[in-house]
Amino acid sequence: MEGVSSAAIEVLIQNLINLFKDEYSLFRGLGEDAQQLQRTLGMIQAYMKDAEKKSITQDSVRIWLRELEAVAFDADNVLDELNYQLLHKKVKKMRTFKAKDKVLSCFSSFNGILHWRDVVHTIKQINATFECMNKRATELGLQSIVASAPAAVAHTSIETDSFSLDPIFVGRDDDVPKLVDVLTHIQDNRIFSMVVVVGMGGMGKTTLTRKVFNHESLKSRFGSLIWVHVSQTFDPIILFKKILSALTSNIGDGVESRELILKRLQEVLKSNTYLLVLDDVWNEDISKWEDFTNSIMGVTSTNGNGIIITTRSEKAASIVNPFHIHHLSNLSNEDCWSIIKAKTFDENGEVPSGFEMIGRKIAKRCQGLPLAANVVGGVLRGKSVEEWCLINENWLSNVEEGEIISKILKLSFDHLSSPSLKKCFTFCSVFPKGWEIKKQELIELWMAEGFLQPSRRDDMESVGNMLFNMLLQNSLLQVAKKDDYGNILECVMHDLVHDLASFVLTNNADDITPVQYMFLNEELSPISKRVAKHLRTLFLEGGTFGTIFSDFECLHNLTLSGDYKELPNSIRKLVNLRNLNISNTKIVNSPKWIGELHHLQTLRACWNLEKLPSTLKYMFNLRHLHIGPNTKLAAEIGRLTSLQTLPYFTVGKEKGYQIGELGSLKNLKGTLEIRNLEMVRDREEALKANIFQKPKLFDLVFVWSDDREDERNDESVLEGLQPHSNLKKLEIQGFKGIRFPTWAEKMAVRDGPQGSWVPLDNLIELKLFGCSEIEEIPTLEHLPNLKSLSLKELKKICRYTTVLC
Repeated sequence: MEGVSSAAIEVLIQNLINLFKDEYSLFRGLGEDAQQLQRTLGMIQAYMKDAEKKSITQDSVRIWLRELEAVAFDADNVLDELNYQLLHKKVKKMRTFKAKDKVLSCFSSFNGILHWRDVVHTIKQINATFECMNKRATELGLQSIVASAPAAVAHTSIETDSFSLDPIFVGRDDDVPKLVDVLTHIQDNRIFSMVVVVGMGGMGKTTLTRKVFNHESLKSRFGSLIWVHVSQTFDPIILFKKILSALTSNIGDGVESRELILKRLQEVLKSNTYLLVLDDVWNEDISKWEDFTNSIMGVTSTNGNGIIITTRSEKAASIVNPFHIHHLSNLSNEDCWSIIKAKTFDENGEVPSGFEMIGRKIAKRCQGLPLAANVVGGVLRGKSVEEWCLINENWLSNVEEGEIISKILKLSFDHLSSPSLKKCFTFCSVFPKGWEIKKQELIELWMAEGFLQPSRRDDMESVGNMLFNMLLQNSLLQVAKKDDYGNILECVMHDLVHDLASFVLTNNADDITPVQYMFLNEELSPISKRVAKHLRTLFLEGGTFGTIFSDFECLHNLTLSGDYKELPNSIRKLVNLRNLNISNTKIVNSPKWIGELHHLQTLRACWNLEKLPSTLKYMFNLRHLHIGPNTKLAAEIGRLTSLQTLPYFTVGKEKGYQIGELGSLKNLKGTLEIRNLEMVRDREEALKANIFQKPKLFDLVFVWSDDREDERNDESVLEGLQPHSNLKKLEIQGFKGIRFPTWAEKMAVRDGPQGSWVPLDNLIELKLFGCSEIEEIPTLEHLPNLKSLSLKELKKICRYTTVLC
């Protein structure tokens, strides 16, 4: 399967071509060499479609593709370093010439930047190598097919409710009440009773169990609900840690011994009953199972607990001595057709003429497997009757029993609409099976890898959101968690889909194209320099064995978690780094040299990080800064004009900390909490934040401190903080004015200085806390989408002028 190999090359080549178009200033000094390289890249791009076809049968073309990928990666890294050099020069120009200023002294130690003559020489070498690859393509007989640059991605609907009633669940409605009834009537004279759900892969065991797990009857029956994904490795200590992690956010400081973990579990469980799900169990060793259950019984102090096990193995089901075994049967052909219809056509819409006959044939080929029907439905969406017939005849005919899932998954992968989408899909295999992947983090990882090409209409994050939705629509990702308002927070990849993604990557990996993504739960031994220099994404859990991060020359994504107490100094050499995640470490201080990471797009800091260094303002490409509420921001945050994520801003009196710093951050989106608003003088100063001009800020929190004695100007300040009409959530804390300003009273905003009033129709949540002087709450009856209203410590409310529904 060469699909991902060619996809990887196409993404890289397109990135290089775009770099020449968008960053012309980088190449002005390279003259004819830069122009020749751009022409050569275009010629190679034209060979790609023919090369992908011929690589299936011709080894020489397959080798050419893999060598081309290695060359493209080298070019990508060198041009990254060139870009870094120019950014570094920009920093030097920003330096103040005052002798006493030593803010940038930390930069003087950096000596890893290429000299210009080295850059010119390297570009000549890259040019020569690409020209050689171009010549070989001609010798191999590859046909040049000139095509325009691929569109970033077709637009898809964003965050609709179509996923909340997952069509994969069709045909299982009778199973839910049966299992709920069994679990609500388990024996109270036993510590726990076990229910096993058995079925082959793709049968919908996990989906059914999630429905049961979230049933209201069981939420009231059991004190704690615990979900643990097990998969092939059945290690009791790992399982105990996962159970503990599900019950408490604090699992201790590097606790490793079994005795201590079980003691913590016993403390957390206390007198609670629990329902524990062990999803995807493969263990058939009865001694391992008894070892696990004996310990669980020892830490459980209540009777009447429940354990649900999902498994493909009848033997695994039998050794656990279950109270009840629930066998999942295959769906009917009619149910499979219902799933395909739900995935392919508008809900409750008519099936166009000509589709039903061929659709029912395809449904029959799904062999009663809901995953197969769900995935093939995603493939068929938007295609013509003729394309349906071709898929049925060329892809799904003569498939032996037991092979239908792999055949359909391969079909789904091959029909993904763009090279970027294929790369985004296969990247997800870096996570362990069953891992609940945070949507926003995944998009940031894709962005750092260069998979997301912006357009005039959409930035990289918007493209990532659309690609994410396309993978959901194709059932290559599944929704795992939503917030209270239906927005997707986390997703999972079905084990069989994970197998496909892993196969696609490993099938293309050899000595020429080495491993680029790595996820290590524990670093048992140092990563060799030979491996390190090719890695682009690294997840490293646990401590460190003196890892020299400067060996990771090409690293774009780095996630550290565990007992790290300070940021390793060698990270400062990672000039290609785009994404640094230290949110699950104990790092509370960030070094000044972090400002050297000029390419960094995303920084996820530890929640307890105390402050960010003054050099933060030199991270020109920073788009997402994830910090805790008590992290002190560096001065002049307003210089980071690409910033989109800034969850907290604390206003100060000093220059560089005033509210006007927010004014230049035009791209802010999501959530923003502004604290210490008593430091803002008046409406005019508040207006400098330009909150009204930030249409993608959907969640705003305005906070005044309680302990203040100076003159209050809260009404004037809040008037200047009028939001955009797109606002979805508003919270006001500690406001001491007698009346809210007009926009807050009306819950409407003025469209321009003399414009008409536009109601906050999108508002779904309003919180007013500690507004102790106000005498009336805002008018709310005209807000059609308001779902949540919280009023606390409003001591002087005399009357309600609104209707609360």
